[in-house]
Amino acid sequence: MTKKIILLLVEGLTDEEALALVFSKLAKEHDIEFDVLHTDITADENMTVKYIGERIKREIADYLRKNPFIKRKDILKVVQIIDTDGAFVPPSLVRQSTSGKTEYFETYISAKNMNRLIRRNISKRAIAHLLAESEQMAGLPYEIYYFSRNIEHVLHNIEDDLTDDEKESLAYEIAEKYGEHLDEFLELLYDESFHVSGTYRETWEFIMENGNSLKRYSNVSLFFEKLGIVLY
Repeated sequence: MTKKIILLLVEGLTDEEALALVFSKLAKEHDIEFDVLHTDITADENMTVKYIGERIKREIADYLRKNPFIKRKDILKVVQIIDTDGAFVPPSLVRQSTSGKTEYFETYISAKNMNRLIRRNISKRAIAHLLAESEQMAGLPYEIYYFSRNIEHVLHNIEDDLTDDEKESLAYEIAEKYGEHLDEFLELLYDESFHVSGTYRETWEFIMENGNSLKRYSNVSLFFEKLGIVLY
């Protein structure tokens, strides 16, 4: 195999639909392979810091088993992209909902079950911190990036809850709009309204601070910078 593979772990099909075409064209020196997790493994109630490494290791092993033509040595690195879902905020920014549902705002979370959401946040924060500090997973180079609060919030500036159909429509919109306009997609990632500048570590320190994970931020531009793909 002449091109090294970058294995991208994403939470849902709409993430793949939105990013696959543009990422593959921008990083044309590498093969971009997507593995859809179909869940946020960093927020799974049964997941802990102790077991997250094994969970990702199993995901990589499953991927290689399903794709026997790809060997471990063919993989340059494993990259995970997550939504923050406001999970890194302090407990003081989580309130008990009076509407019977969980809603996210720029300055607080209104939770259907406040104590349960606080426990989720504490767990997800600890897991994300560990992953951001990890240089390898399953013996492969590893990186993790975020959309905050989620990909629709960052790329479309939409804060509302969306149906699966609405998310899919927006994903196709990204692919159609930027599939032939790659520089414009890179420019979008550096939009001053959400781009987080700094080193890899600094961007993670930033999103963990105060209520930043509720706001519209992303460090995904660093994924391309690490590949030498930058705006000129």
